[in-house]
Amino acid sequence: MKRIIKIIGIIIGLFIITAILIPILFKGKIIAFAKKEMNEQLNATSDFKDISISLFRHFPNLSVKIEDIYIANKAPFAGDTLISANSIDVSVDLLKAIKGNYDIVNVVLTVPRIHALVDQSGVANWNITKPDTSHTAAQPSKPFSFKLQHYEIDNGFIEYKDDQGKMYTTIENLNHSGSGDFTSDAFTLATKTSADALSFTYGNIAYLSKVKTVIDADIQVDNKTNKYSFNTDKIQLNGLKLNSKGFFQMPDTLNKVMDITFNTPSNDFKDILSLIPGIYQNNFKDIKTSGKLQLNGFVKGTMNATQMPAYQVNLVVENGSFQYPSLLGSVSDIQIKMQADNPDGITDHTVVNMEKGHLNFGTDPFDFHLLMKTPISNLWVDAAMKGKIDLAQVEKFMKLEAGTKLTGVINADASFKGSVAAAKLGKYDQVAAAGTIGIINLMYASKSYPDGVSLASLLLTFNPKNVTISSLKGNYLQTNFEGDGSIDNLLGYYLHNEILAGTLHVSVDKLDVNKWMGTPSTTQPSSTPSTGAFIVPANLNVTVAAKAGSVKYDNLILTSVAGTLAIHDETVYLQNITGNGLDGTLKIDGTYSTKTNKKNPDIALSYDVQNLDVQKTFTTFVTVQKMMPVAKYIAGKMTSQLSLKGKIGADMMPVMNSLTGKGNLLLLNGAISNFAPLQAIADKLGITQLHTVALNDIKNFFSFENGRVIIDPYQFKANNISFQVAGSHGFDQSIQYGVNMIVPRSMMGNSGNAVVNDLASKAAKNGVAIKMSDNINLAVKIGGTLTAPKIQTDLKDIAGNVVDDVKKQVQAEAQKRIDSVKKVATDSVKKLGKQAVTDVANSYLKGNDSNKNNTVNDIKDKAKTTLKGLFKK
Repeated sequence: MKRIIKIIGIIIGLFIITAILIPILFKGKIIAFAKKEMNEQLNATSDFKDISISLFRHFPNLSVKIEDIYIANKAPFAGDTLISANSIDVSVDLLKAIKGNYDIVNVVLTVPRIHALVDQSGVANWNITKPDTSHTAAQPSKPFSFKLQHYEIDNGFIEYKDDQGKMYTTIENLNHSGSGDFTSDAFTLATKTSADALSFTYGNIAYLSKVKTVIDADIQVDNKTNKYSFNTDKIQLNGLKLNSKGFFQMPDTLNKVMDITFNTPSNDFKDILSLIPGIYQNNFKDIKTSGKLQLNGFVKGTMNATQMPAYQVNLVVENGSFQYPSLLGSVSDIQIKMQADNPDGITDHTVVNMEKGHLNFGTDPFDFHLLMKTPISNLWVDAAMKGKIDLAQVEKFMKLEAGTKLTGVINADASFKGSVAAAKLGKYDQVAAAGTIGIINLMYASKSYPDGVSLASLLLTFNPKNVTISSLKGNYLQTNFEGDGSIDNLLGYYLHNEILAGTLHVSVDKLDVNKWMGTPSTTQPSSTPSTGAFIVPANLNVTVAAKAGSVKYDNLILTSVAGTLAIHDETVYLQNITGNGLDGTLKIDGTYSTKTNKKNPDIALSYDVQNLDVQKTFTTFVTVQKMMPVAKYIAGKMTSQLSLKGKIGADMMPVMNSLTGKGNLLLLNGAISNFAPLQAIADKLGITQLHTVALNDIKNFFSFENGRVIIDPYQFKANNISFQVAGSHGFDQSIQYGVNMIVPRSMMGNSGNAVVNDLASKAAKNGVAIKMSDNINLAVKIGGTLTAPKIQTDLKDIAGNVVDDVKKQVQAEAQKRIDSVKKVATDSVKKLGKQAVTDVANSYLKGNDSNKNNTVNDIKDKAKTTLKGLFKK
């Protein structure tokens, strides 16, 4: 017995040692295999943090957990993350894994975030597997196969956005599992699904909004025919329960065949009422309801790239009503009859018909109907609404969020009947549109908007041509505004995301942009991460002519502001913006565009400013601090013109090294003091008058690129000293200047005279006779940084014209950059072709030359991508 126990102990010990050693021995092999497979099989950027291997987690299978994995798309979805997850836990058959074959039997995704996108042309971002380029008749089988028995998604988020199909879905906090023998030809897949918030939008109409969803279904799987059949009564959307049965089949890779029906087992109106988020989330279980509900429908037919299945949805509500027990009023006499029908799967044959819509808000009736046909070829609409809503009475029949205040009256009596295309083409005889929607004394405040927004009046008048806006008066964030205008193609914009055109005239008394944008105080920096650059909508063509008594942005205050803001072609245009500020006047024109780059938008700006206070300008604008840092030390008035182009970063600030442009600056009057380069010259030459220098009518011209501001030579005279200056400084505060000075020797102190005498003595030793006069011609080179300058002085007769030298040096550096680019491009053209290097060369010219090898590699990568695309075409 002791021997048997000893043998058993040894076996158990060996097993434990083996369980510990196998993960260690196999970890490197599995990591290498996983990364190799990802790189070989995926046309995407992918990586993971680590792999943990265990025999105990899913014994007797070997568990391989991939941690912090992500897969990011390449063009045309470059920068978008297709999938990321805290972990993917994969269980494989241990014995087969030892032999080098990996049979996956269990998969668990923890906190996955999946973003599935389809662009306007129908390209999907999940098509990332590389094509099989093999031409051999037979290939050895891959050591990798699915023999699933269980899979699971834990706390997932899924986003599906189809720009072509105008469909958008999000699923939040998704938990889903499925169990079954996937190796069998026919088996039952038991699934359980729950999600905290399911939202579905189609054609800009939100059908579901943050609906709590539960689905339990046993699916009969036929692997031979790829058919999946089900029959379940365990579907719940908020409070709405559904029965559904049918099948979904994929006979080939192109077609999907389905025949699915659904209906509600209950006829209680309360079930459909639960789909309204504001009602379901406010003590829904306590609501008293009455009325009958009928909801049923089907989806039947084939779906492929050119065809959709037929479908029908029927909804009838009769004599519906609801009332919160704690409230006095009720919404009653709810009558709805609606059908969405597509008889053959052709989208243009879809008909949505809400032939009856009626309800009473307290004692005020509200009626509406809607009929839509031929949505693709020529959208035809028959819609009308008529009634009154007293918003002050809403709190009597609907619970509002704590802190919410709502008052005002909405009167509606409007109708539209005809073709949206006819209205767009100006065929107004084929369109009937009339009526008004008026708002009087509306006031809304909540926790999110504690200051509230109010509309004293607004009148929308409908006619075949457009919707006119009149009597607009209101207040928001202590800004009083009023205006008028017109909007074209409102229905096309709402239903089909077509271009919305309009012209507005708006005037405000005062506007604090910081409040409107939620800009944090400069003394209280926000810890909230940047949400990225503002994306200009592609479907707007709007012009706004605006006037403002005053505008505050950051710490800049402008008065008597006027100008035009236009939005079209994914670009915002600032046109002839004028105003008074910084003790002077400003005129600004510019553009901000996300058409070509959504993450780093393009900007262009030109300004003409007159008589601005230099100090106020410096403290107000970050770009001035970077481009003209000397302004910090100048007191006085200036006039300037500037034009620039460049990029904006995710923090909505200019990317300084991307800026290129030119301008000029006229310093009308003022003084410069405590300026370190001047201080250094003053100390070295003993000229106390240079500690503060009066400046009047000094004009210079400048340009900037590659992170440097280049100052053209200019001359001025101050304190009986003549100056000629040129050079450049960087946005990093580095400086490179040359100064020719004519200084009366009588102004120099002992240290200055010692410097001059020493320079003359050195020149005489070198055989150069220098005749000293009452005025000394000096050549000064300034390097280092703005706050830590390095000064070199010499006699001009010896050093020559340092201003010209610096100018030539700047030009030489620019030419050196160009020559370097040409060489890299020429070498690459010989190997890869001219077209492939154009973009990289442009980038190199803009200053990305810190590592030539990186540039060459960029050119090679660009060329490979270009040539690959060319061969595909």
